[in-house]
Amino acid sequence: MARAWALAAVFGFSVALLLGSGTPAFAGQPAEQLASHIDQVLAVLGDPAFKGNERIAPRRQAVRRLTDDLIDWNEMGRRTLGQHWQTLADGEREAFVTLFTELLNRAYLKNLDRYDGEKIVVTGDSAEGDRAVVQARIVGRDGHTGMPLDFAMLRDGERWRVWDIRMQGTSMVGGYRAQFARLLQTESYDNVIRRLRERVDALQP
Repeated sequence: MARAWALAAVFGFSVALLLGSGTPAFAGQPAEQLASHIDQVLAVLGDPAFKGNERIAPRRQAVRRLTDDLIDWNEMGRRTLGQHWQTLADGEREAFVTLFTELLNRAYLKNLDRYDGEKIVVTGDSAEGDRAVVQARIVGRDGHTGMPLDFAMLRDGERWRVWDIRMQGTSMVGGYRAQFARLLQTESYDNVIRRLRERVDALQP
């Protein structure tokens, strides 16, 4: 699983939430809210109070507060476990979401230190009912436009929250779902959770 987590970091939350944003005039509410959250993260990264190696922990904590508001961890956890989600009691579901959230945060927030002025340009969005997909592209400091990104979002009251990130048809949640499905074919759920907890404990907060 470690290799897949490392690959996900290349185009997952550590990329998506570290990039400057631009929102076209025709964008709807999902795109506008995503761009606003990205701008808030950039404000933290640009704040002198969070600069320097000695401010790593406060900087990551500040960004995490923003990402926890943006990301629908419960929906991500449900989608990640797929059909196995239906077999769990409410307490087990909550425990899995908590562990999975902690894993992604600990694994990817360290990538904050690699931010080098890239941007995300939001190119549009499409919404149907309570679900939406926001389209965007990464733009480097040299102006070179890179790979497209799609953000799958779900309406939560007045907010739109991200539950998946996709690049070139590759779904971050889909990758995790396939990994857990393979593990659960040969191991008990309790053993998989134990392994997940050990992985989280091995990562620095």
